[in-house]
Amino acid sequence: MVSRYDYFIIVFYLLFILAVGLIFRRLSKNTSDYFRAGGAMPWWITGASAWIAGFSAWTFTGAAGKMYETGTLVLFVYYGSVIGFAIVFLHSCVRFRRMRVVTWMEAVRLRFGAFTEQLYSWLKLPLLLFLGGVGLNAIGVFMSSVFQVDMTTMLIVLGTVITIVAFAGGAWAILASDFVQMIMVVTITLVVAYLALQQPAVGGISGLLQQAPQAHFRWSDLALPGVITAWGIAVMWQKVLDTNNLEASTMYLMSRSDRDARRMVLIPLIGSLIGPLIWLIPPMAATITQPNLAAEYSYLKAPHEAAFVAVSMDVLPKGLLGLLLCAMLGATLTSMDAGLNKGVGVFVRSLYLPVFKPDASEKQLLIVSKLATLCFGVLIVTLAVVVSKYRTVGLFDLSNQIAASLIGPLGLPLILGFFYKRTPAWSAWSTAVVAFVVAWGVKFYLTPAHYQWLLGAAHPLSDHELTDMLLAATVFGTVIVGGAWFFFTGLFYKSSPPKYRQQVDEFFARMSTPVEKHGVADLQQMVYRRLGTLCLVFGAFVLLLMLIPNGFQGRMCFLFVGGTITGIGAVLYTLSKRIEEHITEVPELVSTASDRTMPHAPLLAEITGASNVSGH
Repeated sequence: MVSRYDYFIIVFYLLFILAVGLIFRRLSKNTSDYFRAGGAMPWWITGASAWIAGFSAWTFTGAAGKMYETGTLVLFVYYGSVIGFAIVFLHSCVRFRRMRVVTWMEAVRLRFGAFTEQLYSWLKLPLLLFLGGVGLNAIGVFMSSVFQVDMTTMLIVLGTVITIVAFAGGAWAILASDFVQMIMVVTITLVVAYLALQQPAVGGISGLLQQAPQAHFRWSDLALPGVITAWGIAVMWQKVLDTNNLEASTMYLMSRSDRDARRMVLIPLIGSLIGPLIWLIPPMAATITQPNLAAEYSYLKAPHEAAFVAVSMDVLPKGLLGLLLCAMLGATLTSMDAGLNKGVGVFVRSLYLPVFKPDASEKQLLIVSKLATLCFGVLIVTLAVVVSKYRTVGLFDLSNQIAASLIGPLGLPLILGFFYKRTPAWSAWSTAVVAFVVAWGVKFYLTPAHYQWLLGAAHPLSDHELTDMLLAATVFGTVIVGGAWFFFTGLFYKSSPPKYRQQVDEFFARMSTPVEKHGVADLQQMVYRRLGTLCLVFGAFVLLLMLIPNGFQGRMCFLFVGGTITGIGAVLYTLSKRIEEHITEVPELVSTASDRTMPHAPLLAEITGASNVSGH
């Protein structure tokens, strides 16, 4: 159960996260700083953020619930990301960085024109806020399971904290806290997995493999092979789409150069390979030690989503459960504040600036950005409460269906248009409309009998199989029909206005123009020192928790977590000293002004005539 030590740890963590926002608040002097850290972040920070932003407490609630039910089948979801990041590493990452924009929506304007940018902005903003509400539900389930507190109250408290952090520091604070949270999430989940395996009832890896339901390894026991194949291909495509469309460029715009943009991909690529194997262990162990979660967590809409929590509460020593809750909160904070920051960026740069206040100064835009962060935070909390009250499916299936029916149709032209340029300006929004029609047609007109006929099944499909087939049919339908429409519009490219065709040519030329490393040396030194100090402070706090009256194994768990964070902090702080010693003069500051104004200026002049084009 939760001890007084856990409460103390959680309070300290919340204060620590709020302090991160305050420490980095002065670095946001304009919207480029606020939304993408001025394009001057070291690769290892942006890489850590790119990985941890890809998961949240949903991993340990919604996905854990699916692992509890289906075991290794869930690896399809995670290893689809591996394929996506491999494509990013080989092709997309440097082109994302070379777009030289402040927000990804400005890249939509450069590729498809102002009308598409406006339409996407109005459609995407509500969707981003809704997804933030779904993500907040994930950590709400986790916290409610532990503290047995009313879900609505928990959502309000958590949403308030996350909003304040995003408000205070912008991208700088988000990236800095992401790095600390990545270390904590990895170390804590390693500890949970190890202790789960050490339970006598589980008996290590061999015992887990022997006692876990065989259906967790023999997928044909879970569903028809045709259903599994279709579902697996569909979820892998969703991950490729998530990582390679124009919206995914947000993290890469923060890196300093082509080389940094490529190197940062290594962290999410490796993390997506190894992480799922760690996170899979506790939910599978729960099938042995907690076979009746429905009775234990009857107050939850989907009791199996408490699988990770249940094991953690059984195996963790006093105080370590508090650190786990901090890790889960940190993962969700990362996902939500990144989405919040992204949504505010779309509002300020693509709606407020061009539509409401074209002559706004950077100071005005920064003020509006912070006010919008507060307003959007309130909206996300409100939506989270609504989702909590009315959702009828698990978080795992809910997230996937939203991705297939809403995100997929909008994202399809953003990935196709990133690779293929000979389409007219209306190709994006018209493809999205076609894909939406297909998605909703699949939802309302395909019946269980249709799926049974398609698979040649001798008996009606189960509810689980029907859910998976709905997802697969939605993805296949939108990709095939929407993709065909997108390329069909290419027949009208030559009849597009010359100005638009020139803009598209210049956009693709921009993505072929390398970005060399830039950034002020003393700025880099400051990032290393501040982040190193933060890691040292938090790591020392965790090491002090060894004083909690636990057994030897419990104390060693704190030593592992705290020692890892402290060690990394010491390395960063030492590197900051070395950078300081090598600064003999203040290097020329490469301004990011061209990044801020570029969407409103001729691209060709920026590419061919600006002296600092390689630096942005």
